[in-house]
Amino acid sequence: MSHYALVLEQSRKAKAARNVYDHLRAKIKDPKRIIAELQLENALGVEGVRVEPADKYRVLNVRLHDEHLSPFFRTNMNLFQLLMIDEHTEMAVYRAEKGWLFVFEGLAPGPSPFGQNGFDMR
Repeated sequence: MSHYALVLEQSRKAKAARNVYDHLRAKIKDPKRIIAELQLENALGVEGVRVEPADKYRVLNVRLHDEHLSPFFRTNMNLFQLLMIDEHTEMAVYRAEKGWLFVFEGLAPGPSPFGQNGFDMR
């Protein structure tokens, strides 16, 4: 399942998101590597770029989880999933009509059970 985070232009993370997208887009030399379009729920992304493993830290440093309550941030993830984004997650960044669209693949739907009985006894 694809998870997305749409950072709108009015967000305080908009400048960081734009810089990440521009950097990744500038590194693409072959136009065939650009993903034309992606429609997720009510978010449309165009001119997408798959994030290479060496550049994943740039997306992580945007700290999208800081915006989870912002009215200028749209997502289909909960705070747990935003916090669990790491370098093992597949990422792509798209330009959207009113901002930048981050798409993540491979996120856990919820926390893994732990402890002897599958939950914490505290």
